[in-house]
Amino acid sequence: MDLIMLDTSSREPLYMQLYTYFKQEIEQNRLTEGEKLPSIRGLSASLSISKITVEKAYQQLMSEGYITNCNRSRYLVSTFDGMAIKKGIVLSADYKAKTPADKTSVLYDFASGGMDMEGFDFSLWKRYINKAFANKERLVGYGHVQGELELRQEIARYIHGSRGGNAQPEEIIIGPGVQSLLNTLCSLLKNEFTSIAFEDPGFKHGRRVFADNSFTIHAIPMNKDGISIDRLSKSGARLVYVSPSHQFPTGYIMPVGKRTQLLNWAESVQGTIIEDDYDSEFRYFGRPIPALKGLGGGQAVVYLGSLSKIMPPSIRISYMVLPEKLLTEFQQNAALYNQAASLLEQLALAQFMADGCLERQIRRLRKLYYGKKVLLFEAVQKIFGKHVEIEATDSGVHAILNVKAEAPANELVEKALAKGCRVASVQDYYLQNTPENTSRIILNFSKIPAAEIETAVALLKAAWFGETGR
Repeated sequence: MDLIMLDTSSREPLYMQLYTYFKQEIEQNRLTEGEKLPSIRGLSASLSISKITVEKAYQQLMSEGYITNCNRSRYLVSTFDGMAIKKGIVLSADYKAKTPADKTSVLYDFASGGMDMEGFDFSLWKRYINKAFANKERLVGYGHVQGELELRQEIARYIHGSRGGNAQPEEIIIGPGVQSLLNTLCSLLKNEFTSIAFEDPGFKHGRRVFADNSFTIHAIPMNKDGISIDRLSKSGARLVYVSPSHQFPTGYIMPVGKRTQLLNWAESVQGTIIEDDYDSEFRYFGRPIPALKGLGGGQAVVYLGSLSKIMPPSIRISYMVLPEKLLTEFQQNAALYNQAASLLEQLALAQFMADGCLERQIRRLRKLYYGKKVLLFEAVQKIFGKHVEIEATDSGVHAILNVKAEAPANELVEKALAKGCRVASVQDYYLQNTPENTSRIILNFSKIPAAEIETAVALLKAAWFGETGR
């Protein structure tokens, strides 16, 4: 492996450089099916890098199917059909136009709420995955349609301890992401409801799921204390989707008084509230406000939660707590549903939570992300000065910039991308109640390395106002 050259001065992590090297060797048939890769220990010694770096590269290759693990220490090249680029083959002229956009051009991704690479202990998670492999007799089955009991028990305890909700394991449905659970929920709701109200701006992917299931969408404007109850009442809808703990993209948090009004609305119209408890863990001061589910709204509230901000999003586990009526319907038609979340990861996560690792993970991320938030706000004020106003909240992993520029938001997004920064516009999350100020930009800071936040902000300044800022 003397030909492997790693650039320690590059911004690309060493494990990704190593991953790219082996990926190209396999795709171009220089490493063939069944060929052994160097051992983790041997490669780390020959390249003078840590074993963790090699392990991360191998894990990425294995997760994408390039290699397999034949035992604890050695990896083999997998069967690899159809993509090898042979010598002498000339690619067609339009080949590049058919391939996805080159992601390497993005230096800083402010549009993604992904996890910091340092925010999760993958070696610890691997140990829990290995423990789950001991349950061989369960791993050869399909698992429980609602999700594994151990995990539902741990999630019930978590909801009670952190959000004040009294969910029972029997009420919980596990799924591989919120959107998958929403498709299941639509099938349960369509017999009673034909329309649904959504916060505007709000969860556009959720709106799409309901629209695809033939629900009429009512876009209800947001106030600073949450969704407009007056406009909700006038819409005629009896079903509403809200994110009261930390609304995206506005960042607004619905106070207890407004939550009570919403529950009263549901009672008065015999309606249902879908509570997406998005980002509730990242409240940096004080305890989170109790969820609607914990404020006496048990039979009026469908509660949705996700671990995608706490655990790597690749661990696709979310959960839904159903009120009695919907749960009964789900169970009566259980044969129509499949449990799509990985049984292996469910078992691993259940033990991970039981051992207190999830609580420690949340504390770790709160500290990490609060530090990044402070750095971002300081950098914006220092570099942009009066060119922007930043909307501050005590929660979440994103901020909103009001950019004082003549260019509309879509042009600001394009200019930022030209400088290597991907950003998103608040305007993209509106359905119909778009405000006059369309130069509001979302900055997710969770994925940006802390040491590079100031550099990234400086690139945004150069993109929008030039190097001098004039």
